[in-house]
Amino acid sequence: MMVRDRIKMLVLGAILVMAPFAVRAAAFEHDLYFGMIRSPDVAHLQDFLRARGYLSYPLSTGNYLTVTLDAVRRFQKASGLLPVGGYFGPQSRAAANRILNESGLTLSAGTGNGTALPPQSGVGAGSATTSSYKGKIVIGYVSGWGTVPEYESMTVENRTAKDVIPITGFRIESSRGEIFTVPQGQELPGLSGGTDATIFLRPGDRATITVGKQERHLNFRENLCTGYFDETSNFIPSLSHSCPRADTKSLADLSDACLNIISYVSSCRTAPASFPSRVPDSPCNDYLNTHFNYVGCVADWRSRSDFYSHNWLIWMQRDREFFRNPVEHVILRDQQGKVVDEYSY
Repeated sequence: MMVRDRIKMLVLGAILVMAPFAVRAAAFEHDLYFGMIRSPDVAHLQDFLRARGYLSYPLSTGNYLTVTLDAVRRFQKASGLLPVGGYFGPQSRAAANRILNESGLTLSAGTGNGTALPPQSGVGAGSATTSSYKGKIVIGYVSGWGTVPEYESMTVENRTAKDVIPITGFRIESSRGEIFTVPQGQELPGLSGGTDATIFLRPGDRATITVGKQERHLNFRENLCTGYFDETSNFIPSLSHSCPRADTKSLADLSDACLNIISYVSSCRTAPASFPSRVPDSPCNDYLNTHFNYVGCVADWRSRSDFYSHNWLIWMQRDREFFRNPVEHVILRDQQGKVVDEYSY
């Protein structure tokens, strides 16, 4: 081979190495949605949107966040797809695949297709900044399949052995950009002068956060006596009924009829006024009025080592859903906006 031919081949080889490698774009086979993080399929979608002029962001991060959501909406609107919601589902995939087949569109592998780059900032940005509480506070579960807000819920748990951690001010973010900030609550609710304060999770504690409304607008730690609350108000989820009972052997000064009433009354319930033995000023009536209610229960049993539960109950007080039904990506952030935990289903 002549020297001139060798030089031509070397130059051609250098051009091929330096040029972005173009490949025939693969078809879209999976539904994609807001909140997905570091996904090769999302990076492929970003390549497609950029090639069609819908995405101006220069990198394919694999993160389906606000910039990508807006680009998908532009693609859906231009393609005549309804609804224009930004969910890259069966209709959007079919439209994109048809474009790929008809145009023979190729995407440059140098755009970052499938490369996990730092996520963009904003809601659902993933773990760009990690909280010091990561691994200590975790999302136990998310139940978002219901269509009634009162039956949507999630738990946040303290998995440490000794750390007491404040969660008031933590943010819960859904893939649709919904945000709920954990409020204050009452460690010992229902007493005169009780005020809301920062919610602290002790080791082994969990907070059950329900999307729907609760008519008393009260967030609290359950205890042995809080079962009295649902005697006059509705609670979803239901409250624990574990109110202790006095040993009737220690109440021998009360009449047999009164002891029968004490044995009959359900746990965490006041004694009905219709009982024959409930006559004004009787010792039995005094005893029932003093002990068979929430205040009396707390006074009697507050000193027990197991008086306080490990469960906090918190309500978002919403009249509409918070979580998506079929798929969801939930992010829990601390008071500084740093990622504590993430949960997908």
